[in-house]
Amino acid sequence: MNAHDDGLRAPSTFPPFNESRRIRAIRSWGGAPWLAVLAVCVGAILSQVDASIVSLAYPSMQRSFSVTIGAITWVGLSYLLTVVATLVLMGRISDMVGRKLIYVYGFVVFTGASVLCALAPSLGFLVAGRVVQGIGAAMIQANSVAIVYLAVPTTSRTRALGIQAASQAVGLAIGPTLGGLLLQVVTWRFLFMVNLPIGVVALIASLAFIPRSRNLAPREPLDWWGSAYLFLGIGLILVGLSSGEHLGWSSPGIVSSLAVGAVIMVAFVVHEQRAAKPLVSIALLRTRNVSFGITAGALSYFVLYSTLFLVPFDIERALFRSSGVAGLVLLGLPGSLALFAPLAGRLSSRFGASTMVAFSGITMAGGAMMLGHAGEHLPIAAGGLALMGAGLGVLNTLNNHGVMKAFPAMSAGVGSGTINTVRGLGTAMGLAIGGAVFVACGGASALSHEVQSAFALAMTMVAGLGALAGIFASAALRSARET
Repeated sequence: MNAHDDGLRAPSTFPPFNESRRIRAIRSWGGAPWLAVLAVCVGAILSQVDASIVSLAYPSMQRSFSVTIGAITWVGLSYLLTVVATLVLMGRISDMVGRKLIYVYGFVVFTGASVLCALAPSLGFLVAGRVVQGIGAAMIQANSVAIVYLAVPTTSRTRALGIQAASQAVGLAIGPTLGGLLLQVVTWRFLFMVNLPIGVVALIASLAFIPRSRNLAPREPLDWWGSAYLFLGIGLILVGLSSGEHLGWSSPGIVSSLAVGAVIMVAFVVHEQRAAKPLVSIALLRTRNVSFGITAGALSYFVLYSTLFLVPFDIERALFRSSGVAGLVLLGLPGSLALFAPLAGRLSSRFGASTMVAFSGITMAGGAMMLGHAGEHLPIAAGGLALMGAGLGVLNTLNNHGVMKAFPAMSAGVGSGTINTVRGLGTAMGLAIGGAVFVACGGASALSHEVQSAFALAMTMVAGLGALAGIFASAALRSARET
C-alpha cells in the first residue's frame, strides 16, 4: 500500500469484494469530499421519489390485479417493513466489509428489483420484488448518513448533513408531482422504470466520487439472533400501526401484533445486553444524547409525515379544492426544509445548537397551529407549512449530527442505520396515529366544517409533538456538550 491507502483494509482476492478507487484527479482535488456528498444526495432523491411516487399508483395497481384494497397495501407495507427492519443489520455489515461496497451494491439490487417490479405479472410477484427492492434501499440508507459524515472534514459535517437532508426534501417534493403527471400518460409500471436512469446515475456517481472505507470494524460473527428479534419486533409493530385504522385499533389482530412486537423488542434489548458481539450497543443507546436524539428524530418524522398525509384531506374535502392545489400548497414544506437544512450549521455556530433545535421545535409548533387554523386562507396554510419545513430542516440536521457524534467511526454504519430506522418508525406512526386521530375527531364526515375541525385538532396534536421534539433534541445536544 502507498500513502493514499493508509487505514484501508487489505484487498480481497475476489475483485467484486473490493471497493473501487477514485481516479487520481478526483482524489487530489480539494472539493472531492463534496463530490461524495453529491453522490449520496442522488441516492437520497431516488429513495424519496420512489417512496412517494409509488403510493399514487395504488388504485391503478388494484384495478390491474383485481385485488382488494387491503391486499394492495402490501405493495407499500412489504417495502417499509423490509427497509426499517434490516437497516441496523446492513449498517453493521457495512462497518465490517465496507460502507462504499454495500452502498454501491445497494443501487444494483434496488435498480434491478425496480425492473422486476415493473414487469410483475401478479401481485405476489410485485410484493416479492418490493421486498428485494427494500433490501437494496436498506443497503443504501444504512450508509447514506455515515458516508456523508465521514467523507467531509469535521468542521463541515453539519453543513454536509444539511445538504443531504435538503436532497431528501427535494425528492419528497418532486415525487408526487412527477408521479401524478406520469400516471396521466403511462401505466403504473412505468413509475418503477423511473428508478432505472436515476439508479444508474447514482451508481456511477458512487463509484466515481465516494472514497474507499476507512475506520472499519473487525470482521466478527454477526448477531443473527439480535437481527431476528429486531426484524420480528419492528415488523409486528409496523404491521399493527399500518393496519390499525382499517381493521380497528381494538381488534384482536392489531392488539396482538402491537403487544407481541413490544415484547419481542424487550427481548431484543435483553439479548443485546448479554450478547458477546451485539448488533448495537445498548449502553450507547441509553446515553441521553443518543436516546433523546433518536426520540427527537422519531417525533420530527411523525410531524412531517402526518402533516403530508392530512393536508390533502383538508384541502380536498373541507375546502373542495383539487389535488393539484393541494400538491402546490404542500410544496411549501419540503421547499422550506431544503432551504434551511444546509443553513443549520451556520445558525448553530451563531446561536448554539441546543438553542436552535429548541427554537425549531417552537417554529414547528407555531407552523402547525397556523396550518390547522388557516381555514380557507391557503396562503396562511402555505406559510404554516413553510415554518414547519424550516424547523424540521434545522432540527433534523443538528440532531442527526449530534447522534452520529456519539457513535465511534468504526460503528458509523450502525449509527446511520439507527437514524434511518427511527425515521421509518416515525413515518409509520405519523401516518397511522395522525390518520386515526383525524378520523376519531370527525375527519371522515361528509360535512366540510367537521372535516376542518378534525384537521385543526389533529394539527394541535402535531404542534405539541413538534415542540416536544425540540425539547428532546435540545436536551440531547446539551448532554453531548457536557460529556
